[in-house]
Amino acid sequence: MESLSLLAGLRGQQSTRCRFPEPHNVDADNFTTNGAPESKNTRRSSQSREFWGLAHLSALPWFGWLFVYTYVLLCFSTTRCLALGALVEMYGSPQDYTMGFKTSALGLGLMEDFVCTTYFATTLWAFDELKRRVTGQLSTKDSGVSTGVAGNAATFVVSWLLFVVMMAPFVSDLMLVAYRNMRFTDELVAALLRERHHLNAAPISTEEIQRGYEAATVLVIVAAAFGFVRTTASCTDLSSWNPTHLVAEYLGPRTHSAVGGPKYVELTLEDGAVDEESENKLNASGTDRRKLVYSQAVVVFVGLVAFPAVVVAISNACSPLVAYSGLNATLDEIFGHALQPTPTEALLTGVKGDQPWVEMYIHPTEQHELFGNDTLYRRTTGFQGSLAFEVDVSTDNPPNVLVIGVESFRFQDSRYLVGEEDPSNLFKGTNLTITPNFDRWAKRGVALRNIWSSNPTSRSLESLLFAQVPYDSATKTGITGGRKDTKLAGLPQLFDAKGYETFFTTGSSITLDKWNVFLPSHGYQEVWEAKAMLTLGEKHLKIRRHQWFGPEHLAFNWGVHDDLSFRLLGDLLRQKTKKQKQRVAKGKPKKPLFLTHYTISSHGPFKARPTWYAKAAKPDFSALCEGHERAAEIKNYLEMRYFTDMELGKFMDRMEKGGILNDTIVVIMGDHGQAPEAEIMNTHEESVTRVAGAIIAEGRLGKYAGAIIDDAAEQYDILNTLADITGLPERGVCAKWCRPFA
Repeated sequence: MESLSLLAGLRGQQSTRCRFPEPHNVDADNFTTNGAPESKNTRRSSQSREFWGLAHLSALPWFGWLFVYTYVLLCFSTTRCLALGALVEMYGSPQDYTMGFKTSALGLGLMEDFVCTTYFATTLWAFDELKRRVTGQLSTKDSGVSTGVAGNAATFVVSWLLFVVMMAPFVSDLMLVAYRNMRFTDELVAALLRERHHLNAAPISTEEIQRGYEAATVLVIVAAAFGFVRTTASCTDLSSWNPTHLVAEYLGPRTHSAVGGPKYVELTLEDGAVDEESENKLNASGTDRRKLVYSQAVVVFVGLVAFPAVVVAISNACSPLVAYSGLNATLDEIFGHALQPTPTEALLTGVKGDQPWVEMYIHPTEQHELFGNDTLYRRTTGFQGSLAFEVDVSTDNPPNVLVIGVESFRFQDSRYLVGEEDPSNLFKGTNLTITPNFDRWAKRGVALRNIWSSNPTSRSLESLLFAQVPYDSATKTGITGGRKDTKLAGLPQLFDAKGYETFFTTGSSITLDKWNVFLPSHGYQEVWEAKAMLTLGEKHLKIRRHQWFGPEHLAFNWGVHDDLSFRLLGDLLRQKTKKQKQRVAKGKPKKPLFLTHYTISSHGPFKARPTWYAKAAKPDFSALCEGHERAAEIKNYLEMRYFTDMELGKFMDRMEKGGILNDTIVVIMGDHGQAPEAEIMNTHEESVTRVAGAIIAEGRLGKYAGAIIDDAAEQYDILNTLADITGLPERGVCAKWCRPFA
């Protein structure tokens, strides 16, 4: 048979304008004229059993798509099931870990995974289609062997790479949940790239690194297996079929293939005339083709747009616990975080009669002028009410003010703050003290037993120096990028308005989060950091350049060790107080000093130390760490905590002997805490956020010397405390972001 019966009458008259290909005889391969009926039945029975076999399944045109969806969804689901408990721990409580929650979270996750897999499969299909066309063109010009090798190599590389790109954010996200209580975002990647020079000094435990390598190895192997199957099994080629063929099977012009599937053919127009019936058939075919194209477009729209939109809507309708637990990080990044729960807006109403709602967040002892009824921006003009302690300060002779931020200094390191009774047995029944010098000076001042901070240091700096509730982000802080154009009022602005010189000093590098941009543009007239300390050390302390990172180890990845930075800080104070006395002797204003100093030696992982200290005799802290699986990390932490405390004590003693402390108010406070006992050191909430603190004001406290404040406080309370102690400028001071002084 050469043509369809539709055109049979035209064959002898003229050339055909509309000719269809010969339909394939479905039964030709299986039909034999002399076969017995029993042979036919046996063959059909065998074919029926073979239909369900893998060989027949792999011969189906859509088998490649089935393989991709099955493989990828299995990887997604397995990983999510392993991390489900950690997700509940992060966002809920053990009581939330119910069968209903598991069903909802896994169901939502499956839908999101399906959408992600659809985009992945579509990308693979586009590659396979492109490869088929390119190899088809090249095979006519080159040998088939070289073209086949190149095609296989391209298939493996592209399949492996796309699989890794799809799975890496998802796996990284769930690992961050399990070990850091964080989520993977593009902002996290940007932060890592931005601060890549500091990664070698980041407090990442050996266990985290080990598990990261293990996860990466598994991902590479699973991706390689996927690429290998796609390369060696021709049945996984996606270009032979795509989901739009589902509608084409019913709407498009077709004949049947040998395996009973539709074989779609293209109508070809040739010169010549046809009869009216043929013309009608041709027009009908054109209409069917348009319907086919429209239907295929609908399939594409539903798969790539409509169904994903439904999944986004379902995710937003779920509870935050379910939405976060079912989150596919890869898809969430593609959708611009649209899968995350939408924050609810709090409806704030008036309180205290006709007073604005913001008054409920301002302590009644603060006298202030609001810049509006719907903002916390205000000018503080004074304080009223009873005092927890009082500091004797003369307006004619204003004291210098020094704020010392001690790296990783937690509350439980101070025996004085914990108390001799040690109710939580933090010191294991011993009479050891880790910070004898801080304890000694805290007893002479006012100890802050219940003060809390934020982590990391960039966030605590927002609170300690600028009285801010820290910016709520795991990858950014309120000072990230320098915030040069942000108008912010805090301690530097307060003391600048009072006529103080403002200094910031530290032995640390301050390029992290762009402190080097932020600090000079937000009230500090002079900023000394690691580079300045290196220069001053070589110039004034006669240190040779090779001693910084040579065998002496006077510096490390984060900067200059605390022994040298405290010496240079002491030299600065002695120089400034000498000039102050000279100015006063000449009848000029004193020009007091506001100085902020941050230590660095006790930064994790607590291994770096000067060689002289490594060789020096130290207290035996073994009783506090023996028997613990992280004994080595705890010992390193305790020794470096003791080192910084020792250098703090030397500095304070030197300032006392020089008569400087009688003219200086000193605030000592941990920037944040740390938990070397925990597998992930900065996730143990109380150890990380409850810090040690004290205010020392020699000769100014009277009966309040030795007081211990048990009231809960935060680092952002220090601004108001120092403002109350030293007094406000005549025109007040702005709190939060606001207009310049007016």
